[in-house]
Amino acid sequence: MASTIPTNPSPQTLNILLQKIGDPDPDFRFMALNDILTVFNIARTDFLTHDYNTSARTVDAIVKALDDTNGEVQGQAIKCIGPMVQKITDQLYIPMMEKLATLKLKNSQDTSIPSLAMRAMVAALPRPVPGVSNNQVLEAYSAISKALIPRLIGRSGSTPGLLATENESSDYVDVLIEVVKSFGPMLQIYEIEVIHNSIVTLMENEKGNSVLKKRAVVAISMLAHYLADDHLAQFIKRAIHVLNHPSLTGVTRRLYITVLGSMARSVPQRLGKHLPELAPILLRALSEEELEAQLEEISEGGEASLEFSEVREAALVALEAFLASCPNQMRPYTDESIEACLRYLRFDPNYALDDDEDMEDEEEDDGFDDDDEIEADGGFDDDDDASWKTRRCAAKALHTLISTRSSGDLLDSGVLYTKVAPALVKRFDEREENVRLEVLSAMALLVRKTGEGIIPEFSLESPSEFVHQQPPSRKRRRQSSAGGASALANMIAPASLAGTGLASPTLEKVPATGPRADLAALTPSIIKSLAKLLKGKLIPTKQASINLLDDIITVQKGGLGQYFDQIFGPIIEAIKPSSVASTSASLTSAGGSASATATTLRIAALRLTSDIVKNHSSAVLQPHLPNLVTGLVSVAHDRFYKISSEAIQTVEEVVKAITPPRSRLTAQKFKGELQKLYDVIIDRIRDNDADAEVRQKAIHALGTLLARTTGNEGSGLLSEDKRKAALGFLLERLRNETTRIAAVRAIDTVAAYSLGSVQLEPEWIRQVAHELAAQLRKANRALRGSSIVALKHLILSPSTKGTLDPDSAQAIVNALIPVITSNDAQLLAPGLLILAHLTQEMPQVVITPQLVTVICGLVKTTVPGTVLDSLLILVTNAGQAGQGKSLMQGLLRDVGVAGDPSVVGKVIGTLLVASGDSAGVQLDNFVSEVKNNTQDQARASLALAVIGEAGLRLGASFPVPPELFLNQFSNEYDKVSLAAAVALGRAGAGNVSVYLPVILQAMGKKGNTQYLLLQSIKEILQQAALSSTDISRYSGTIWDHILALTDAEDNKAVCAECAGRMVIIDPKTYMPKLEALLKDKSPVLRATAVQALRYTLPDDNEAFDAVLRSSLFDMLKTVLEDPELEIRRHALSTLNSAAHNKPELIMGRFNQLIPYVMKETVINPDLIREVTLGPYKHKIDDGLEVRKVAYETLYALMETAFSRISIIDLYDRIIAGLSDEHDIRALCNLIVSKLVYLDSAETIRRLDPIAAAFRATLSTKLKNTAVKQEIEKQAEANRAVLRVTLLLGDKLKSELATAGGAATGGHEVWTSYWDWVNKDFNEQLKAVREEIKSLSWNTISASS
Repeated sequence: MASTIPTNPSPQTLNILLQKIGDPDPDFRFMALNDILTVFNIARTDFLTHDYNTSARTVDAIVKALDDTNGEVQGQAIKCIGPMVQKITDQLYIPMMEKLATLKLKNSQDTSIPSLAMRAMVAALPRPVPGVSNNQVLEAYSAISKALIPRLIGRSGSTPGLLATENESSDYVDVLIEVVKSFGPMLQIYEIEVIHNSIVTLMENEKGNSVLKKRAVVAISMLAHYLADDHLAQFIKRAIHVLNHPSLTGVTRRLYITVLGSMARSVPQRLGKHLPELAPILLRALSEEELEAQLEEISEGGEASLEFSEVREAALVALEAFLASCPNQMRPYTDESIEACLRYLRFDPNYALDDDEDMEDEEEDDGFDDDDEIEADGGFDDDDDASWKTRRCAAKALHTLISTRSSGDLLDSGVLYTKVAPALVKRFDEREENVRLEVLSAMALLVRKTGEGIIPEFSLESPSEFVHQQPPSRKRRRQSSAGGASALANMIAPASLAGTGLASPTLEKVPATGPRADLAALTPSIIKSLAKLLKGKLIPTKQASINLLDDIITVQKGGLGQYFDQIFGPIIEAIKPSSVASTSASLTSAGGSASATATTLRIAALRLTSDIVKNHSSAVLQPHLPNLVTGLVSVAHDRFYKISSEAIQTVEEVVKAITPPRSRLTAQKFKGELQKLYDVIIDRIRDNDADAEVRQKAIHALGTLLARTTGNEGSGLLSEDKRKAALGFLLERLRNETTRIAAVRAIDTVAAYSLGSVQLEPEWIRQVAHELAAQLRKANRALRGSSIVALKHLILSPSTKGTLDPDSAQAIVNALIPVITSNDAQLLAPGLLILAHLTQEMPQVVITPQLVTVICGLVKTTVPGTVLDSLLILVTNAGQAGQGKSLMQGLLRDVGVAGDPSVVGKVIGTLLVASGDSAGVQLDNFVSEVKNNTQDQARASLALAVIGEAGLRLGASFPVPPELFLNQFSNEYDKVSLAAAVALGRAGAGNVSVYLPVILQAMGKKGNTQYLLLQSIKEILQQAALSSTDISRYSGTIWDHILALTDAEDNKAVCAECAGRMVIIDPKTYMPKLEALLKDKSPVLRATAVQALRYTLPDDNEAFDAVLRSSLFDMLKTVLEDPELEIRRHALSTLNSAAHNKPELIMGRFNQLIPYVMKETVINPDLIREVTLGPYKHKIDDGLEVRKVAYETLYALMETAFSRISIIDLYDRIIAGLSDEHDIRALCNLIVSKLVYLDSAETIRRLDPIAAAFRATLSTKLKNTAVKQEIEKQAEANRAVLRVTLLLGDKLKSELATAGGAATGGHEVWTSYWDWVNKDFNEQLKAVREEIKSLSWNTISASS
């Protein structure tokens, strides 16, 4: 039947189609309904709103079609209901609902049609939005309240409703679930209570089938959101009464336990209040007494009860929900929960349980091998044995316990390793594959938690490689679908393809106590069990075992060398393609885990091999290298690019292991293996059909091989013709667009680590230098950055000395001049170093008028520290080469006072000293400038900076007396005074014996110049720390002067920095004094001391660290307990700095410090005061600054000490912070955006309170009198909330689906908030999404 539907259909179009629904031919009826559906989809929203008659006829026709004799027509009619409801007038909602609720089918046997139609209508009705009143929504609710709910639950005193106990179908329960999901917030209390009672009655009905009762459980958990507190308490009391009843049946017990577990996920905060009553009942179902009774019944000849296993399975699922959703409330029951899980982890009534858990090793070995073979052949397929489900649930509950209670909790206390880990290892020989994988997953999580602490850098605005990774699912996948390395290995892998690997890895010393010590003690048992699993035939088990080994290696930085004889053989077999055929058939018998395949197994084995080689010394690898190389050669040419790519990366690690300096004495022994690896690498580079990733990794591996074979010890490992050919391949790939950046990095490796014993060919060097210089003009930022670093290493390498001709040098200079002009800090520092090195060899070629001009232009701008250091090296070399005069003239003529005097002064002063008499100016000229330009502050400041820099570099030969600088001091602290103070300090650092006594004498006199003299002392101490100048004769006097000047407000920060410098210079003398100051009675001295401690922490000094190690923790604890608010604020910043710069000094006892940080995030009402400003009263929170610093500390600690923080306590404070002041909310938004990746499971559990806080922020309405600053602040707060909302919605979408939130009624607050935001903030969301997309694209473009 052909039909033409206009693009803008009218009610007349619909009337024509309605006539065809009554056609005798079912095909015509179907097509008519299909056309009607099309009309509803393309018509205007209001095309039937004002046409009651057509709407009524349409409703009647569609409802009539539901009772069609043809099933396809019925299905099409159901499809029409949703679009039709959105178009008809709201006056027909109630009549239509009545028709559907009273529909009696006469022509169809499918009794689910009415319920499906009602669900479609309910889902299509306009839903309520918090804070928004809508007449259509009210009419829709009226239809639900007046027509549907009475029909479902029955009217009092009349006929029973559709949910009558005689109705065994769950279809109408699904309708009720849709009602609660869509209109839950509008339901009246009495309606909720009546519905709840009806569902509970339905669930308790013994005649009901299992599907009906499961859906009833879902309905109850969803209704829990809207139950009043007293009614919820009544239901909990009812459940407790039922579960305590002596004649309780197994079915009823399982149902109520399931309901409680579901409610724990649905309303964790509300149910948590009742856990003291519920947890003991739940744990009683898992008690030793009930298990013993069941085992005794089995021993007397009875069979294992399926009902017993089902009740325990439900109890373990509920226990997991309690542990995940109410972790704080479950803390008192931790030991009982662990014992219950371990008890049922080994519950296997089909096997005789040995009371002595320490079974003989021989019996374990024999039993497992038999099980593995039987299972691979499909054995143990007994439908009556449901005990494996119980064991799997026990393993999952342990997984949840490890996930929520490890960091800063049970992991540090040792509970997980003393109780849980040994039991998990013993269950590695589990006969059921599904259970075994859960056990391995739990153990792997525990190992990763042990090694947590280093996380990748990322931000919401600039997603890095880690941001694009798939977050871990709430429903744990046993293996990644990528089939790769463990999550922890991915997390802390370096950004480059491989590290330098110059030194052979040494086994880290295992701590005497703590989680790592516990893991090391358990490692032998783990390896013994995994070695047996690796010899099995089941791919999922082998892949899980390999990933667990990878996790152990990553956490311990090796540590498996003594077990190589047990594990190396099976790992290499897993790599080889020959193992695929023998294992592929066993996949389905293992339970069909689609995420573990033969391919993913080989990739995981290759990554494990790479980590083994990377983290173990060459000595322990040597016995296995021949077999390893053979296996890698066989797999490097695999057709699947991911396998060959991982193989090449592993080849690179093996190259590092068998070449010097890692293998100094035995390198020649493996020359044959190195030749094989060389051939494989070259083949992969030359193969134009190979995937780009494979070729790029092969190029990088070739660069590593060449770099490691150019020294005295490695030059004989590779022949000259092969080396020449390899360098030619690199040059060829450098000229190829697709492999250019990989070739640049390979050349960088060759140049950076090549030694002068092997001279690279001059022609090759010149061609490569030209190519690298040409890349500096390209738009690709990553290519430019890599090229200039490679060019720097090439120019500075001993292997290239004297090989550049003037033309090549001129080309490089011409390429670098635009780099300096563009003032790109990433390129400037290496570019200036290249010019500095070339200046030593060909100064006339480098120091040209064009270069002088661009250098002068650079000095006028803001110059970062690293760039300034390189610039000073360049001007030093230029001056020493006799080219300083033109540069000096340019600086004095073109720059002068136009630049920063401190920067320009350093450059001119350095050039002046380096040039000697050839600079064209003398030091006396600048001294005269100071004396004659007292009115021109800029010229005087510049001259002082030049003199000070010259004094630092001339040392004792500096002729200018300190009085020249002191005479420039004034009371106003103007530019000249400050410049004179800094110059005095720099000159004094060069001639301590002359200058320092004069400065100290001046400090002894009272006056307004003390601040300036402190600046001079700071400069002297800074240079003394860098150059190891001896100031011990004056240190005591300096210390006394510093402490005496701390009372002045302006002096405090400088005094603290000076005190910190002195502690660094002489830690044995001044560290005890600093500790004493932290306990001084004077708050001023205590504040100075804690700031001084913070200044010391970034310093990298082994002698200082050795002294600091024994006292840092006690000092931090002392200042964090200080009664003064300001000192605690400084203490938090100091703790942040310590965790960032000296983590190894405090991490062992960090769990004792973090409670102080948590405490400072709590609002203290005693610090809030009310002040009166005219007619208005304002509240001022004196604790806000401390609270802000506390949250900043938490944010920073996530990158350095996340594994030491309890995620439960952390999220409690973050949720509170989301309702705090603007700045704190902004910090908490950033923390949530990180926690999305670091702990997505806990983030999902906290979605509802996050949504509530976000809604409050977005609902804030400013007053009409709000100023521009307030409007901008609120707009920024809204953007930040929407940005994090998008991140949560996008990144957790799959986890929410797998966690079953929609199905069980969980996250109702988040769902409502998400719908509200997408409706009311649609335009803002689009703008934020475009902003994120733009930033992401720019980041990807810059890094590609």
